[in-house]
Amino acid sequence: MEFTLTSPEDTEKFGKAAAQALLAQKAKGKLLRTVYLSGELGAGKTTFTRAFVGGLPNAENAEVASPSFTICHEYPTDPEIYHADLYRLPDGADLPEELTDLGKNTVLLIEWAERLSPEVRDKNRLDICITKENCVLGEKNSFENIDNFVNLCQLKRHVKISAHGETALEFENELQKNLQNCGLLQINGKNGRL
Repeated sequence: MEFTLTSPEDTEKFGKAAAQALLAQKAKGKLLRTVYLSGELGAGKTTFTRAFVGGLPNAENAEVASPSFTICHEYPTDPEIYHADLYRLPDGADLPEELTDLGKNTVLLIEWAERLSPEVRDKNRLDICITKENCVLGEKNSFENIDNFVNLCQLKRHVKISAHGETALEFENELQKNLQNCGLLQINGKNGRL
């Protein structure tokens, strides 16, 4: 599944739609346990994560921030979320040992998952790749505009989702419905495409 996000608010809608899909799946007695996020710096991985975690029960007890320096944050949501950031690890890295044996009611969400060695990647997972689109300089090419991100770069993001395994495929189907309901994914529409 592929679609386009046109603003940070769209990225937040995407995260909330994913949280709803997770809760719907959990209500059916299944749970997507692993989500891999990839994309360059500033693509929206942490914005997505903040909205995803914020859409779960007990989110008021979770302060979501990028765990670049601590490698992992744990959020007491239901289901519980472990949010890892592998940015500081080398390419071909193993999964940190503390993240290899998590509880049954736990979801592991990894930013910079592309750093993981292919041999250690979960076989049943959802891959979400967020990339910047149409990055162009604004009217002025000077450092006085550096703080104005909107003038320097368009905010469009391309999202590509790949499901691996039965549970991930079921999650993707539920997510697709939620994205259509919030207007981010339209069959033959201009906001998204299948």
